[in-house]
Amino acid sequence: MARGHGRILTSIWEDEDFLNLDERDQRMYLFLISQPNLNHAGLLPLTLRRWSETARHLTEGDVWNRLDALEARGFVVVDHADDELFVCGYFRHAGIGGQPRVVAAAYDAIAASASFTLRAVASIELSEAVAKAPATPPPSGLRAEVLRRDGWQCRGCGWSPGDPIPSAPSGRPLYRGLELDHIHPRLLGGPDSLENFQVLCTTCNTRKGARI
Repeated sequence: MARGHGRILTSIWEDEDFLNLDERDQRMYLFLISQPNLNHAGLLPLTLRRWSETARHLTEGDVWNRLDALEARGFVVVDHADDELFVCGYFRHAGIGGQPRVVAAAYDAIAASASFTLRAVASIELSEAVAKAPATPPPSGLRAEVLRRDGWQCRGCGWSPGDPIPSAPSGRPLYRGLELDHIHPRLLGGPDSLENFQVLCTTCNTRKGARI
């Protein structure tokens, strides 16, 4: 499914390497990172003709020149054999490292890539982004009260941190953590009250969705 938006943190304008790019190369980088078919791993199929049709007088040759310039500066890695590219810095500039569910989806997207080179590069960058993500603050207030009431474990399946986690078909461990769920969904008018919260693990919460 195509993305409805491209998320780019404003801290990109504090990145000296990005600021030192030519204006045309900056535009191409922002163009790539905001593509609707950019997947969770920062990978894109090479579609030069379609990209060249997004601006007047832009040719496929112009796009190639910009990609070559970005690759020379370490902003993309292109696999010509598999017609795919990786947008370097995607995980950092989109803040992926601090989003556990997106990290899990990124690992799956990396595993699905046909390019051995891009799988390796993307995997390293994702690991670095996760390692540098800010630590989650300790629970406080209502969140802590709900966790204590529910025994620090999922009310759906009883899982708690430290219990075994099943593996995905790809072989990597699934991400699973504890999450606060609105028993009566907020979208359906559920309040932010102690009685309307429950602790669910990521798996149970995803399965429940916005249902009562």
